[in-house]
Order: sequence, then structure tokens, then C-alpha cells
Amino acid sequence: MFNFMLASLAVASSLQSLASASVISPRAPRPWSNFNNNVVFTPPTSWVDPRTLYARTLQLSDKSLLITCEIYSPEDPLSLPIFRSTDGGATWKEHSRFRDQVNGWGMAYQPILYSLPERFGGYPAGTILAVGTSLPSNKSHAYIDMYASTDGAKTFTFLSHVAYGPGPETVLNGDKAIWEAFLLMYKGKLIVYYSDQRDPRYGQKLVHTTTTDLRSWSPIVNDVAMDYYDGRPGMTTVAHIPINNNYIMTFENCGAPVENCQVNYIVSNDPTKFFGKPIQPIVSNDTAAMSPYGSPFIIWAPLKAGSKDGILIANGNSDSDVYINDYRALPENWMRVNINQKNGYSRDLRVIKDNRGNLKLLVASGGNFGEADTNALIVGVVDIPQ
Repeated sequence: MFNFMLASLAVASSLQSLASASVISPRAPRPWSNFNNNVVFTPPTSWVDPRTLYARTLQLSDKSLLITCEIYSPEDPLSLPIFRSTDGGATWKEHSRFRDQVNGWGMAYQPILYSLPERFGGYPAGTILAVGTSLPSNKSHAYIDMYASTDGAKTFTFLSHVAYGPGPETVLNGDKAIWEAFLLMYKGKLIVYYSDQRDPRYGQKLVHTTTTDLRSWSPIVNDVAMDYYDGRPGMTTVAHIPINNNYIMTFENCGAPVENCQVNYIVSNDPTKFFGKPIQPIVSNDTAAMSPYGSPFIIWAPLKAGSKDGILIANGNSDSDVYINDYRALPENWMRVNINQKNGYSRDLRVIKDNRGNLKLLVASGGNFGEADTNALIVGVVDIPQ
């Protein structure tokens, strides 16, 4: 999280439906085709900078796609839109809203959608979990909250408070804020990773908590904490590498003396034991030796359905390329690939199946800080780079 998260949400009495306010690209791509920078939703110019941000996607078993993002509308309490596509991301309609049902504050930051891969916590496989940061408009405190949907994200039921931040919910060191949840199932437990400013020894650190029932949560465990106070590692994402059964975490390394929030990664054979493992920067192996900076995301992409063979795909906010590596994740093997898709703050990556069962890379962005005039919720579908 950077200081631009200090931007305030405006307050007003009502909000028109996002469906009526949205602007769908006049030349929508062909269904189930490859395309770049297809507009899902364009926010009204009256919204607060950055208007939209932080896209997250999910593909359901019927191959439909869901996408959500942060919005900076005048609505109070704030709720977050979920859009749905049934044609591979070519066209979208507003499907539902992700709302705060228990705090009376609104749902404001960092939504994520996760499909349970197995029966868990009394819910069947395929249940959609929605997690986000709920806070009042004055940002005085916050919860990371979890909800469940058994009807394809049309409606949600509150499950639990994952974590509480007594606030204020700002990026100032010393403010006891929490941010940026990420979910992973591992050995009968659901892990929620997040960024944590509550420990007075650190400006921010990365932690995780686990549950076996979706309602009670374990004490937090550190994943990354720098040995100097101003260090602000943030924005955990984790991917499983099935070939060697390792796990890889990416995060941004912010705070003095580090510049530009370089993207770093850690490899571990246990996704609950990243702490103390070697930290490496992502640097491309070409003559430019490029590094992504800020708000990273990483996935494992199989080369074909049902195969363990695949590649790691990562990106950061600083450029539109992706960075790929093989299963070993060796520092010297990162390769930069242009996918012709606009960059974005915490740009989302997901492997999806098209209508013929072929694997594709879905890329989604809600835009960037400082670019409110051009920010929109956009998606692209490309072949998996190799």
C-alpha cells in the first residue's frame, strides 16, 4: 500500500446502478476469442480519484466469468460490484453487489473471490468465498470479512471477521491498519494472507491466519517482516507449483531505504512457512534486466488442461509485460513477455478455460492511482505465454 490510499471516499445520499452508468466497449470482441483491453465498466467522471482500482476475477464450473473491483463512488455505505460474462469475457453485465452486512460501514477495499476446491466448513466444493476490507467512511477502523455464496455470487452470507484493525485505516506507519487479503487452501485448512500494520515493531509486515471451519481463525503467523521499522512489504499473492509441490509468494518491498517497491519472491515447500526463507527480486534475463515494481500478482499456468507442466507468470504495476519462469523459479530464468494489455495496480492474472476447453490467460485491471481520467475496469484474454 502506498500513500495514495489516503484518498478519501466521497459521501452522498444515493447512487445510480452501475449497470446504467457503465460504458461497454462499442466494438465488443467476438465471444470466446483472444482480445486486449476490453472495457467492462467505465466509472462516471464525478467519482473520486482513482474511480476504479484493484480488479479480481473468478471462473465458475459453467465457464462463466466473474469480476469485481474497488470503486470510489459517492455511495455510502459503499458496496462493490460483481460483473458476469458468459462468452469468455467479450461482454459483461452487472450480476450482484458485495455488501457489508454486519458492520454498518460498507465494503470498500481489496475484494477477492475464491472458489472452494473441496467440501469445507460445511459448504460444498464450488462455494464462492468473497473477502474484502470493510471500514466506515472516516477510516477509523476496519475488518477483513469473509462471506459465502452458494448461488454463483448472486447473494452472500456473512461467515466471520478474519481480522480487525483498530486503525486508522491509512498507510501511515504507526496506524494499525490491515489490507490485501489473499486465499489459499492447504491440507485441510484455508489460509488468508494479508498485510498488517498493527505490530509496533514494523511499519508493515505480511502475515497469515488459518481456519478449519470458516468461522474461527488461528493466531497470526509472520510471513515477511523486514529488520528495519520503515520496511513495508505488502500485497501477498501465492501460487502452487505442482511439478515439485513448492509454493511461491510474491510481494512488493516498499519503504526506505528501498526505492520503487520492487517485486520480490520467496519459494517454500510449505505455504505456511515462508518466514526466514531467501528473498529474491524478479529481474528479467534480457539485456534490459527489467524488474517489475509495485502491487505484484503471480500464478502457475498449466500448458494444457490436466497437465502438471506449466510456467510461472507474474506481473507488477510498473509495466504492461508479464514475467515468466519455469517450475524451478531460479532468479536467472525470469523472461519478460509483452502481452499488449494495459498495466494496472495489482493487475489480476487467471488461467481460464474457453468454450473448447483450451487454456487461456485472463488479465484484468481496474486502473492505476493518478490516472482517474482513463481508469476503467478492463480485461484481456491471450494465449498462455511460453
